[in-house]
Amino acid sequence: MTVRARLLDISELNIDTILIQMRDIQLEEYVESLNAFVKDLPAREAELKGFFAAKDYLSFSKSLVAIKDTLVDIHADELAEECLKQINSLSNAKHEKIEAFLTYFLSLMTMLSVDIQMAVYKDELDQENMAQELHDDMSVDRQKSILAVDDNAFLLDPLKQSLQDTGHKLTCVLSGREALKFLQKRDPDLFILDIDMPEMDGYELAHKIRELGKLAPIIFLTGNATPEYVTKALQAGAADFIIKPATKKYVVERVNKGLLRSSNSEY
Repeated sequence: MTVRARLLDISELNIDTILIQMRDIQLEEYVESLNAFVKDLPAREAELKGFFAAKDYLSFSKSLVAIKDTLVDIHADELAEECLKQINSLSNAKHEKIEAFLTYFLSLMTMLSVDIQMAVYKDELDQENMAQELHDDMSVDRQKSILAVDDNAFLLDPLKQSLQDTGHKLTCVLSGREALKFLQKRDPDLFILDIDMPEMDGYELAHKIRELGKLAPIIFLTGNATPEYVTKALQAGAADFIIKPATKKYVVERVNKGLLRSSNSEY
């Protein structure tokens, strides 16, 4: 799949008509603007959090305006609209309401950043991944099994709640060691791995999973969208990411997408 096709698959970008009409040189310029958004996001996030903590709502609003303009430039129209709504209501909003918006908005920005990096950077890993093949004994209609690994049991609860009505069989364990023990007798259709875990982090666990010959797609749980973080996850075998905190709809969409890759051997 090309970068152009991957970008078209990013729901946050309203570029269906625009991207199809872009020439290659225009596409390169657009990708550069997307990369600039990714690179600048950590600083923008820190800036917003700083202004919020200081209750400097004027500077907070100006920062949102700059972010809104960037989102318009990269054709993330719905996110830009969310940003504009908050700017217009900021003068009458309470501190708690602004905090709720900030958490929600930054999670959306992180999702977009990760999706962009997946689209732009994943090409470098495709040749390596093409050498891997899934077992052909999988049926699209049968119940799929998912192994989720997170050292915080509290954070696994939303995952369980999100997937309880999907018909998928979800097994949750609290460490990489437990996961490897489980894999001695099981071969899941999908892995969901937290990255920041003690003793064995998600990167190391992903490498060990591949060493065992387990080839199902890996989705990483994260709240970090820095290029270094995402690139390291991709190199460890990431097929996708679930950004924390995540809504039920978002979790189900990402999981179903991962299981579709598993069935079609596309990851």
